[in-house]
Amino acid sequence: MPRVPYVPEDTPGPIADKIRVRRGGRGLSPLDTMLLNAPPITEGWSKLLGAIRTKSTLEDDLREIIILRVATENKASFEWVQHEPVARAAGLTTEQLARVGAVTASISGEAEGQLSPIQAAALQLADSMTVNVHVQDAEFDALRLAFVAQGDEEAVVSHKMVEAVATCVAYNMVSRFLVGLNVDDRANVPCPVPSL
Repeated sequence: MPRVPYVPEDTPGPIADKIRVRRGGRGLSPLDTMLLNAPPITEGWSKLLGAIRTKSTLEDDLREIIILRVATENKASFEWVQHEPVARAAGLTTEQLARVGAVTASISGEAEGQLSPIQAAALQLADSMTVNVHVQDAEFDALRLAFVAQGDEEAVVSHKMVEAVATCVAYNMVSRFLVGLNVDDRANVPCPVPSL
């Protein structure tokens, strides 16, 4: 059971209506109906997460790798379920998703054949930020240098690094909210990471 009741899915009002428009035909999710208990928080949340998901220049596969790694590290299965289809649409394979969800495996070495160097660097950044909070310079620089290696100009690299960090921060917030309030009764459900 969720720790706080959901508001009704047909809740009226401009904040709920904006979310409905952003989500399209899917309507409000259990996360939305939980958030709508606190409309000002919901409004800010929707703006922040909407910007990260739809206005970021960070490559879709990297964004979803970060989000899914946060989900697995924080045991937020609702987050995984919502983002696995998005990750697949961004081109991630079942093998790559299994690697992203394997929190006990080493990122270096084994990951080389499954994730590109830039994907592995994004995964490492998400791990460091989620588990340790403090990111070592070498881990930060690995992603920054991967952007440089793909030909991004310095201003673009700085922009993408801010977006990568902001994505990780925001989805750590999301995962902790989901688990803390047991949204969709998934707080004790393992992430459905694909196996090989």
